[in-house]
Amino acid sequence: MEFQLPILGTGKPTYSVGDIRQLQKNLRDIEPELKRQFVRDIKKIGKAAQKPIVKAIRQVQPPSGMRFNYGKTGWGREIAADKTKVRFRTQAGGKSLTTSLVSVRLESPAANILDMAGRSGRSTGGGYKNSGRTREFTRRDKYGNIHTMTRAVSRQAGAKFVQRLNQSAGIQQSQASRMAWPAVERDLPQFEKQIDAIIRDYYRIANRKFS
Repeated sequence: MEFQLPILGTGKPTYSVGDIRQLQKNLRDIEPELKRQFVRDIKKIGKAAQKPIVKAIRQVQPPSGMRFNYGKTGWGREIAADKTKVRFRTQAGGKSLTTSLVSVRLESPAANILDMAGRSGRSTGGGYKNSGRTREFTRRDKYGNIHTMTRAVSRQAGAKFVQRLNQSAGIQQSQASRMAWPAVERDLPQFEKQIDAIIRDYYRIANRKFS
């Protein structure tokens, strides 16, 4: 899961991917270090959002199925549950041409499942492409032969799994996520203002040079 911080609120002007990339180019032409500092300043806002997200993950008591799972989706097994990464990004979001600039990525598969499972509102447990079965996977039998197979999934079991996730440490499913979004939702307007101010500052720097 990649939690993207919006850069501007309702009623404000928006910055397109092209705008930001052109700004970066202009900053680099003035002085390469300016472009690097711009990225660092934006990522500072992401790191401010990262802290409450990490705190929220650490306070979770995951379902027993995750605690005693020693595979990739086990809680804190191969990847620490609270491992996150702040990324600067200029890719457009979805069909939009605007960019969120900074995101906080949850690196743990288990944390992603706990945070997002069932978020879409579609029937959880419907299987791959709602086929009622899993994706194809391979398994080696006792003779060393490799077989490709699928398994049937249970919609009822999927719904119960989501219910257990919602009950974990009092987590309640919100429209966006169980942990990341509630942890930063209150501070989003402030983050937006800070990112907006940084962009405007660097636009002024670039305009003094190119005007």
